[in-house]
Formats: sequence, structure tokens, C-alpha cells
Amino acid sequence: MAKKSQINTKALYRKLNKLLEESPALDLDSQKKWVIFSDLHMGDGGATDDFKRNSKLFTTTLKNYYLKKNHALILNGDVEELQRFQVKKIVNQWREVYDLFNSFQKKGAFYKTIGNHDLELLLMKDLPFDYKHYDSLRLKFGDDSLFIFHGHQASKKYQEHNELIGFTLKYFANPLGIKSYSVSHSSRKQYKIEKRVYGFSAFQKVVSIIGHTHRPLFESLHKVDRLKYKIEQLCRDYVEANSDKEKIKEEIKSYKKDLKKYHKENKDHSYQNYVYNTLFHIPCVFNSGCVVGKRGMTCLEIEGDKIRLVHWFDKKISKKYLKQSGYKPKQLGDTDFYRLVINEESLHYIFARIKFLS
Repeated sequence: MAKKSQINTKALYRKLNKLLEESPALDLDSQKKWVIFSDLHMGDGGATDDFKRNSKLFTTTLKNYYLKKNHALILNGDVEELQRFQVKKIVNQWREVYDLFNSFQKKGAFYKTIGNHDLELLLMKDLPFDYKHYDSLRLKFGDDSLFIFHGHQASKKYQEHNELIGFTLKYFANPLGIKSYSVSHSSRKQYKIEKRVYGFSAFQKVVSIIGHTHRPLFESLHKVDRLKYKIEQLCRDYVEANSDKEKIKEEIKSYKKDLKKYHKENKDHSYQNYVYNTLFHIPCVFNSGCVVGKRGMTCLEIEGDKIRLVHWFDKKISKKYLKQSGYKPKQLGDTDFYRLVINEESLHYIFARIKFLS
């Protein structure tokens, strides 16, 4: 069994390497700003349309923040939910969203990759929009690369059975009003895909940016690992601090509360191990999360040599971020929407660690 697993891993790495080599390359201009969203799962606006919850948050953010600040927009797969809805119904329902996509496109700042839920677009003729669809993209940072792909390519099951999954959702689950069950609801599946991408990325010494699992990753760290690292660092800061010790104590308390809450809400922790059981923590995998989160949406921003994980939320739903110590959200104009930088790091530092540790 172990030998068969090893063979499958090698075949997967060959497939991902081919995808990387065939990816169109874009230069990360130091003056250019980028934002990466994934997993919109846009539907027909009905009860089973997962996008509906955060649609206003998404459109307002694109229009009043990223378009105004001249970001290039990358949509990294599963934009349209074609396993449940017809593309024309999606476009008719969300015309405002597509108008915004067109605004980015007119600036030459719009890129759209394919995910497993919108794979059908590659086979369709007479689409109601004129977008080029990529399997993957590569952002060049000097001699280094950021490899952008949806993530389903790391799952043999989803590649082989995607058509059957779509048929079941469209003709059985959707008419009955059943919400989609996918990899985003399974810690076991999420971990397996992340681990495969992690192994490949560390071997190739690239940064991989995926979606698919719906959970954000920064420097290969899931929320649980990130909170643990943060608490450990704050404990060190507390010992060395000459002032602001009370503030640090409050931050530790806040992060501990988040960690305990996560463990309480998520029962399956067997696959949430520290950094995929490798000798060193290699910061080679990032995930933009999703637009369909219950408490808002997440994305990745790249500006100059910095990469950030950003959480957008509606204060009517997620007031806790306005109150907790350790978070510094910024309001978007006079709206109820806020932008919160969860983490930020230098790409120079990230690639140095990848080169030395992998």
C-alpha cells in the first residue's frame, strides 16, 4: 500500500509540475498591486446560492476599494457554481458583479482560473462573457515564482469524478434545497490536499497559492497553527516588554479564546497537525480562503514585496473583531464593512526560508 501511495504521489507531482511549466508568466511589478479571491460559487440568487450571503460585501469591496486603488484582480477558480446552476442564470442574477469584472478587464487587470465547480466553462460555446480562462498562472518575483491554481488538481478523486459530482448536485441536491457537501466541509480532505501541495511546493521551491478547501492559509499555517505561533510569540514579547504588558496579556487572552472556540466548534482535529509533519516549517503554501464564509470573506493581497492575508467582514455579523485586542480593522468609507489584515510578510523573507529550509 505504501509503495502504491508513493507512486501516486510521484504521478501527482509530475502533473503539478507540468501545470507549473505551462502556466502563463506575469511579472510582479513593484508598483503593481494584486488581490486574489477564490470560491465565489455564484448561483441564481435563490436559497441554495452560497454567494448571496456576502454578495453585497464582495461587490462593495471590489468597487470601492480594489478597483479604486488600481489592484489587478485574480479569481482563482469556482467563480460560477455550474454544478448547480446554469451559467446564463448566474450572469443574469449577478450582472453588477460581472460589470465590475469587466471594469478590471478594461484596465488589463483581470485574470480568471478554472476550478472544479466551473470546469464546464472550458467546454462551452457562446458564453455570456468574454473572459480567458486559465488552468493556472505564475507570478514572477525576480527568479522566484508564485504558482496560482485552484487546488482541485491535487485531488485525484475530484479530477476523475467531477462530472458525476456535478450531476448529483444539479439534479438531486439542488431541487431538494440541500447545501453542497464538498472538500470545504471535511478537515480530512482539506489536510490531504494541503499536504500534497505543500510537498510539491517545497520540492520545487515555489510559493503555491490555492483555493478549493475554503480555509485560508498563510505561510503554510492553518488558523489553529497560526494562533498557537502567535500566542507563543506574545509570551516571549511579554517577558521582554518594559511597558504595555497589560496590552500583551489581553492579546494573549483574545487569541486563546479564538483557539478554544475553534476547537469547540470543530470536532475532527486528527488531520490538523503542525505543518504537515515536516522537519522544518516551510512557508510555501498560501490559500486565499473563500468569499462564501459565514463571518465574511478572505483574500490575499500582494503589493511590492509584501503579501497579506486579509479578512473582510460586516460589523452587523462579526462585531467581535471591532472589540478584540490584537485586531486593527479599518472601516471602508461610511459602510458597515471592514478590512482586517490578519498577517503580512515580505516575499524576500518567505523565499529565503523556502530556499534554505526545503
